[in-house]
Amino acid sequence: MPQPFDRDAEVLWHPASHFADQAVLPPVPIVRAAGAYLYDADGRPILDAISSWWTALHGHCHPRIVRAVQDQVGVLDHVMFAGFTHAPAIDLAERLLAVAGPGYGKVFYADCGSAAVEVAMKMAFQYHLQRGDPDRRRFAALRRGYHGETLGALAACGEPTFRAPFDPLLQPAVLLPVPSHPRHTTADLATDLGAASPEADAAVDLLREHAGSLAALVVEPAVQCAGRMNMPGSGYLRRVVEAAQSLGILVISDEIAVGLGRTTRLLAGQWAGIEPDFVCVSKALSGGILPLAAVVVRAGIETAFEGPPSRSFLHSHTFTGNPITCRAAAESLTMLTEPETGPRLARLADALAGAADRVAGACRAVEAVRSAGLIVAFDLAPWVREHVPGGRVSRAIRKAALARGLLLRPLHDTVYWMPPACLSDDDVAKLADRTAETIEAATGTG
Repeated sequence: MPQPFDRDAEVLWHPASHFADQAVLPPVPIVRAAGAYLYDADGRPILDAISSWWTALHGHCHPRIVRAVQDQVGVLDHVMFAGFTHAPAIDLAERLLAVAGPGYGKVFYADCGSAAVEVAMKMAFQYHLQRGDPDRRRFAALRRGYHGETLGALAACGEPTFRAPFDPLLQPAVLLPVPSHPRHTTADLATDLGAASPEADAAVDLLREHAGSLAALVVEPAVQCAGRMNMPGSGYLRRVVEAAQSLGILVISDEIAVGLGRTTRLLAGQWAGIEPDFVCVSKALSGGILPLAAVVVRAGIETAFEGPPSRSFLHSHTFTGNPITCRAAAESLTMLTEPETGPRLARLADALAGAADRVAGACRAVEAVRSAGLIVAFDLAPWVREHVPGGRVSRAIRKAALARGLLLRPLHDTVYWMPPACLSDDDVAKLADRTAETIEAATGTG
């Protein structure tokens, strides 16, 4: 009798995958996970260097979050959130508002990151409309930015690779130039880096030029993850956000990948001192165990929606505010806000930065390395493509990494780490050694 994994190619369509590539690099059967490791069907451990697309913040199957889910599922599994409420949703909302700070008043739940961005964009447009400013119907975003692949969020995507096939369906955004700092460090997050850049000047000019038509500016604080882990600088972010808000443009901060401890602060935007009007969180919100997203809304926004039913925000998801996911997220936030967590994240960030320097020093294919907390990126030199069949650097790295028990998924020729926060010193050493071996093997530079 064939094993279930043998039937994968017959029945499944995997995301971000090429059918032809699956013959060369087929999906890896995973049967369990624990901590920083995935385990394949043969029991082989694979070090998850990217937290399975940036979700498993505390590590896989963390016992505290698993226990919270188990406790909740036997009490209340689900109830529609229109006209009903429950303690897990209220508790989580209170915790999220505390994380965001005193200027925030409401939380709106969604199911995934792109849905959270859609919620914020629609809410921003309707806010202006119901305040008598219907001309504000466009959005500004940053070049190299990424906010999800539903049509609204995709319209604010500054990465052409994702947006181009669907351009005829999308409302054009005003795309602002961004600086790039290939050797950015975590220490740079606390500086005014990028504020005086030509890109910041041009971005502010564009905001002024289009101010009357813009409902909101959508930004990723600290790191543009899908944009090859670009780090524009806290000064740049601060300047464009303050310029937008001074022009009456609302600001949507997409913290989906970078928030909740990834940069060692609860929100990445806190490094720049920004106070956006909407803060979107997802991915690690539930500890990576269940799908959940939330939009934290600045106090006062809700007043534009008061009045007759026609002024309501008519947006809903079937599993909005699901009790089980909310309970998991509340436990994850509890863990994040415990006194010992901040210093532990800072120590891990230092260890990762040191390990990254060792990789860069050992691999002549690495052109630059940069970091922002628990996020580390290596840019490979352009000539590397000549050493890889078909120039497919990302696929070659993925294949070589898996052969060494390591999960990496490069963004073109940018290799990155975004590992679970539970890494031990031994795990960090393994991560560095296996990454260096992977790069040398994949690029033929060993």
